[in-house]
Amino acid sequence: MTLTRIERWDVRKDGPLTEASLQRKIEALGFEVTSRTYPAGVALTTTTDPRYGIEAVVRGLVKLTVDGEPLILTAGDIVFVPRGAVRRVEVVGTTTALCLEAFQRLEPPSAEDSTEHDRRFDDE
Repeated sequence: MTLTRIERWDVRKDGPLTEASLQRKIEALGFEVTSRTYPAGVALTTTTDPRYGIEAVVRGLVKLTVDGEPLILTAGDIVFVPRGAVRRVEVVGTTTALCLEAFQRLEPPSAEDSTEHDRRFDDE
């Protein structure tokens, strides 16, 4: 069974949720971020990647299935996807979803990024 971590946005700690603030948070962990807009009702084909990944929701309601385990995500949710996991994104809400997809940077992270990354993925 795959262990999938979910981190919820904490406005007291992280400040107001915006696309830019969520992207900065993910980039600080050593990930390259791409913004994706998905229309209501869309279901993407399944994908896998050999790198650790992140799926995060800026707005909308999204069902992310990781290795057969469905997760319902809303604004501010960040999911850490283990490398090699099979994932599928579906927009289950009635509005367009704005998501951030991220994968580990190919270049070595800075010492600060590496320390945070090691804490996040030690259990996997």
